[in-house]
Order: sequence, then C-alpha cells, then structure tokens
Amino acid sequence: MNTKTKLTLVAALILGAVSLNAEKQESLGGTAQTKYTSDYSRRGDIVSTNAVQASLGFETSISNLDVFGDFFTNQSTESEVDSDEFTIGVGTRFIDGLVGTSVGLYNTDFSDSDNSLEYFLSVDLNTILSPRLSFFDDVDEDLQTFEGEISYDIDLSVADLSLGGVLGSTDNVTAQNQTYTGVSASLSKDVSEEFNIFTDVSFSDSESRDYETIWGVGLNLNF
Repeated sequence: MNTKTKLTLVAALILGAVSLNAEKQESLGGTAQTKYTSDYSRRGDIVSTNAVQASLGFETSISNLDVFGDFFTNQSTESEVDSDEFTIGVGTRFIDGLVGTSVGLYNTDFSDSDNSLEYFLSVDLNTILSPRLSFFDDVDEDLQTFEGEISYDIDLSVADLSLGGVLGSTDNVTAQNQTYTGVSASLSKDVSEEFNIFTDVSFSDSESRDYETIWGVGLNLNF
C-alpha cells in the first residue's frame, strides 16, 4: 500500500468518525460558497483566469478535537487549468483558547498534471490580526511550503469588512523557494442569519511574475 493510499484511508476513517458523531450529537455545521473570480492565484501562481469557484466545508467536535474538511473547485471559463482541492484535518486549542493547532491532509488535482497530496501543520493565535503559520509537505516529492497569514475584521454596521495578508515560500517542479505575497479586502452583507453576499479584491505578487489585481463576487451560506 503506497503512501497516498494510506493517507487517503486515514482521511476516510476521519470522515466516518465525523458521520457517526454528527448522527449522535447533531453538532455538524458547514458552509457552502460560490464565486466568480477574475483570476485564481495559488501560492504565487496564476492557475487560471475568469473562473467560477465553489466550495463546501464542514466542522464538528469529537471529544476535545475539532474535525474539519473542505472541498474546493476552480473551473475556468477560458478553457484553461481547472482544479479540485480537498482538505481534511483535526485541531485543538490551548491556554484558554489563545493558541490553536491543526494537522491534516491537503490533496490538489489539476487538470493538466497529476494530483499532489500533502500533509500540513498549522499554529494560530487568537489575538489581534489572528496570525497563523502553516507548513505543507508533499508526501511523494521533496517539496515544502511555509506560509504566514494575518487577518482583521471590521464591523461597518451596514456590512462587514475583512482585511488579510499572506507571505509564503513554496517549492514546485519549476522553482525552489519561490516567495509570494498577497493582500486582500472582502466586503460582505448579510441577507439573513445564514446567507450573505460578498465582493473582494486582492493584490498578488511573486518572484516569477508581476503583481496582479484580482477581484471576485459571490454568495455564502452557513448551515
């Protein structure tokens, strides 16, 4: 049994545990989102332009662990690269919720290449700017990604404004230790307690290309 098969089996077991827990405690929550974006930027690379995106995620608790998962798809309208990405993981918090840690698996399947499976480790602080540090490691290739993020939310009464920033270094098949940066702003408006509409704009840059301005508009549902 190869490494990817073993890790995929672990993910399936986690999903099975989530299903049993949800049936017993009815504590499963989730989000669904759809969005149109001018470009899809991933770790400093522009994957495609003019794309429709959709995601479906869940989160629940088992004992003292938070279990989460997310499926994301990016479909280009310009016959460019499409991608499907799946995340599954577990996390917990310490020191009265100040420090959070999570581990899990992240699988990416691009339409023009073989899929890649990574494990990840993240640490975050429940403080101003909500800093998060993450490490990703490919299970088959000697490729790593280090990423730091910050975010800040502002209640504007009529809408919610979210600001964010990212700085990362990643390896891929064509470049080693490529540095990338990004800043973003998202404005969302609640239509109901579970449903909101949003628009966002971001500036993405990397060592291998000039910076890009990216915008999007979408719908989000919490359940």
